[in-house]
Amino acid sequence: MPDALTSEETNHVVKEGEIQFKFDSLEGTHQGDNAERSSKITWLYDSTTTHLLEEVVHSANVDAGWVLDLIRPEAVQYTVYEEGDEYGFHTDGNQDRYAAKHLVERSTDPMPLNQTPNPLLAGLVRKLSVTVNLSEPEDYEGGTLELLFNGSHHVFPDPPYGSAIVFPSFISHRITPVTKGIRKSAVMWFNGPPLR
Repeated sequence: MPDALTSEETNHVVKEGEIQFKFDSLEGTHQGDNAERSSKITWLYDSTTTHLLEEVVHSANVDAGWVLDLIRPEAVQYTVYEEGDEYGFHTDGNQDRYAAKHLVERSTDPMPLNQTPNPLLAGLVRKLSVTVNLSEPEDYEGGTLELLFNGSHHVFPDPPYGSAIVFPSFISHRITPVTKGIRKSAVMWFNGPPLR
């Protein structure tokens, strides 16, 4: 989706991310398999950002023909990859009943994908993942999103500012090492009931 967000909408997400990043950034950790990850993240809870990414996911869900039962998004993750940072191949979650989130009293780091301290996510699984590019293509080199699915390797080089890629959360994907500059993105996972 090359023009998922307008420049004004993308600027809003970047502004919210930069404000929150100054006060509360931490090393990105990975839940699940042993993927290598180096980046800094923070969490965005403002309703405008959440709504913008929700609309992108709902649109893609219909346009791609998935028509998955989506109930609730998680918080938006604002991610900053600097030179040398990357995120190895990983999945964001599985969709069967064994992947359903169980309610726990408190968070751990990293939190297993089948656990949550949020009662609104209990019993749900990640169904769709969205990543929105918050950098101009000339601001960085490397940092390419790659997906592996059904024996095919899909590469998304030089995505435009405000573009989005939505994909089922069980698809293996990575961010290649950033070789120059800074790559910023907003990521959200949309949850729903396990597949039957």
